[in-house]
Amino acid sequence: MSLKKARWIARAFVLLYFLVLCAGLKSAALTDDDDFYVPAGISYGEWVLKALRFEPVFNRAAIDQAFEPNHEHPPLAKIVFGLCHFLLRGWLGPTDSARVGTMLFSTLAAWLVLGLALRHLGPDRGLRVGGLAVLAMATLPRFYFHSHAATLDVPVAAMYLAAASTALAAERSTAAAILAGPVFGLALATKLNAPFLLLAYLPFVLITRGLIGSRRIARPKALGLPIPPIPLALLSMGLIGPLVFFALWPWLWAAPIERVTQYVAFHLHHYPIYFLYFGRVFVGDPIAPWHAPFMTTLFTVPSVTLVLAGIGFLAAWPAIRLRRRFLEGPDDDQRRAGDLWLFVLLNAAVTIGVVAFAGTPIYGGEKLFMPLFPFLCLLAGLGADVLYTSIVEAWEGRAKQVALAVATLASLSGVALMLRFWGYPLSEFNGIANGLRGATAYGFERQYYDLAYRDLVAWLNTEAGPRVKVHFLPNNWEYVRTFRWYQRAGEVRPEVEVVGSEQEAELIVLTHERRFARYGDDLTRVRGYQVLKEKLVDGVPVWSVLRRTPRKE
Repeated sequence: MSLKKARWIARAFVLLYFLVLCAGLKSAALTDDDDFYVPAGISYGEWVLKALRFEPVFNRAAIDQAFEPNHEHPPLAKIVFGLCHFLLRGWLGPTDSARVGTMLFSTLAAWLVLGLALRHLGPDRGLRVGGLAVLAMATLPRFYFHSHAATLDVPVAAMYLAAASTALAAERSTAAAILAGPVFGLALATKLNAPFLLLAYLPFVLITRGLIGSRRIARPKALGLPIPPIPLALLSMGLIGPLVFFALWPWLWAAPIERVTQYVAFHLHHYPIYFLYFGRVFVGDPIAPWHAPFMTTLFTVPSVTLVLAGIGFLAAWPAIRLRRRFLEGPDDDQRRAGDLWLFVLLNAAVTIGVVAFAGTPIYGGEKLFMPLFPFLCLLAGLGADVLYTSIVEAWEGRAKQVALAVATLASLSGVALMLRFWGYPLSEFNGIANGLRGATAYGFERQYYDLAYRDLVAWLNTEAGPRVKVHFLPNNWEYVRTFRWYQRAGEVRPEVEVVGSEQEAELIVLTHERRFARYGDDLTRVRGYQVLKEKLVDGVPVWSVLRRTPRKE
């Protein structure tokens, strides 16, 4: 297959990926973070639009007013949210329009995955590995959900991958080496995860230059130490990257040192968030154990995807070892493939390892290590291709049938989980955990993010009565904010009011979240209330609507 044809097929894959994301937009519940990032995005986007109209917005007062909301996080993703809001709000409403921005970042990640595979594995194998990797990404239930939430986790996954892809391309392209700096700056302007790319890139440079794991090192006599030339990409990332980061964040301009210090300090002393792990609630000090991210991955990624990624991991090692034989040889296919898999493994280790071992609070399930999943899916794509190649060699002349069978196998587990937990993806657990029922028994949280589920909103809108006051337990204040967005979008009547006091409410919505200390007392107190509606997911209650009157016997 020609490279040109492979690229056109890859574009079709990416378009299909975006359409699959579109299918889930209206089913994705609002999160408590949407109310932080969407208003900030609207404010930032409005400032950008005024700047494009040459209005006087570059003074300190105008900049501070526009960028004060959510100034603890960099602006790039929020600017995209805001621009999507202004472009699509008349069609999709105020929040879903902004969430299209996250979908665009997720689609960018799919495009980059295919690009990496095509560039380093050639058109035929690259299209198979990249296409199967994108298929795995599209059927990761939790990644799929985060691809719809107006938060920074999938955007930084995409921009981290963009910076990593550019740095890897810089091994063979001066233009890519220069471009690595600006792209790294864009990643820095997305979220704090981005700088950790250097923890993968520096070992990659040392290994590929023969400075780790090789005796073939030229040692300058003056120092007796190997001193490799500094890669142009690293210079670009170190010099241009911070400049792009600074240029894209107007809030920093007035007081750069003071405000960068505030930015770093916020994340070093992040406010505590409750995290339930094997029946114990972790908040603040001590943090959850190092193995929490690994167990979360083991219990939530579709089982077949995990198996294929394991096969891909085993298949990557020979390519990496073969690549080391060509440290000074020609630029051939073996080196390209070895570079790709070495870089994938290093980045996969860093993106989850930083969360596990850096001593930072672990909360929110998988959301803190979103950049892992494109690399994990690339390994799953490699594993699926190994399976495909093995079967084709045994069954000559049936390549198309085998390709269809392998693609079905690769996606079947994920598709089944997505359908089983549709609308409730953060309650999704795989067969290893025995679904949500098993995970709840193990002591995992059955939901998080204070999700305002769409079917609950629809029930309150149509079945709760002509005028009703609702109170959520155990964390009402988050729902006060999210329901305002549903009312602005016209998805719930103004007569459905989320009130701050339990005593003035007619209906109580109990969201079953064990991480809150008050949950047990709340559950005991409302047992006598009449149950009007209860949502069971995998046989486990997720939320219950109760009337604040004793149940009639």
